[in-house]
Amino acid sequence: MPQDPKADETDETNVTVTTAQMKQAAAWYARLDGGVPGDRERAAFEGWLAADPAHRAAWVRIGDAWDAFDAIPEDARPLAEPPLRRPRGAGKSMFVAVAAAAAVAILVAIGTGVPERLRIEVMADMTTDVGETKTVELADGSRIELNTASAVAVDFVPGGPRRVRLLDGEALFDVAHDPDRPFIVLAAGIESRVLGTVFDVRTNGEEAAVTLVTGRLAVSAGGGDTILAPGQRVAYAAGRLGPVADADPAAIAAWRRGKLVFQDRPLGEVVDELNRYHPGVLRVVGADLAARRVNGVFDLGDPVAVVGALEAALDITSLRLTNFLIVLHE
Repeated sequence: MPQDPKADETDETNVTVTTAQMKQAAAWYARLDGGVPGDRERAAFEGWLAADPAHRAAWVRIGDAWDAFDAIPEDARPLAEPPLRRPRGAGKSMFVAVAAAAAVAILVAIGTGVPERLRIEVMADMTTDVGETKTVELADGSRIELNTASAVAVDFVPGGPRRVRLLDGEALFDVAHDPDRPFIVLAAGIESRVLGTVFDVRTNGEEAAVTLVTGRLAVSAGGGDTILAPGQRVAYAAGRLGPVADADPAAIAAWRRGKLVFQDRPLGEVVDELNRYHPGVLRVVGADLAARRVNGVFDLGDPVAVVGALEAALDITSLRLTNFLIVLHE
């Protein structure tokens, strides 16, 4: 490992660090973890470190993640145990080392998703960033409301079907009625076909779910077909459609009003949802805590404030590497 930058730091606490710079620091940490860098790699690292005070601050904060996890109780278990070794600071318990490794692995994992996101953005006609929503009117008068970190590609054939592919994220479609030109939305392996209706589609690239707000909607996937009525939802996973279920369209599309609605949802699922709107990483430590039930309506414009509200409501606490990495624990 190169010399610890904390040894000659002045005051890194007031330096503004971007998400991109945190990702860069995490990537360097992973590359240098436990090994002896060559002259070229050392020079590249030291060049990166000296290029911007924020780089040094980001590196220091990544290192601080190891020590921050000392406060987590020994009987709590992290949700993942990545195969990283602690590069410095002997004498820590095995749990603390694993938890600290999990922190850095989480940060590095963000970076591994960058190539896929770039591929999606190249394919997309319109996108939103993390925490951003956007409304777009199409040439036929239909409207698409994109939720956070979403991407769609539009393929309208003159006189033919109107096709939109949801590449990632979530979108609500308000379709202009045209009986001669069906409107088709593709997401993962699911196809939704309408003539005029309002419906919500959500995907992570491999699975998808469709919720109908108004009108009627034909959904097909994996050789199965179903018709949704308003207030119904169907999901696609493992290559097939699941059963039709009742849903609250107002709650499903609450993000359009800048809200998140949780009704008897496990904390783990709530935190997963918050992660869609937070540019950093939120995690829950411990299966029992992840199973705690949550009810409430929250402002999605400030996920960190929602975390604070959850801490107060559930009487739990958190460890924070600034607001970039927040770990909830009992």
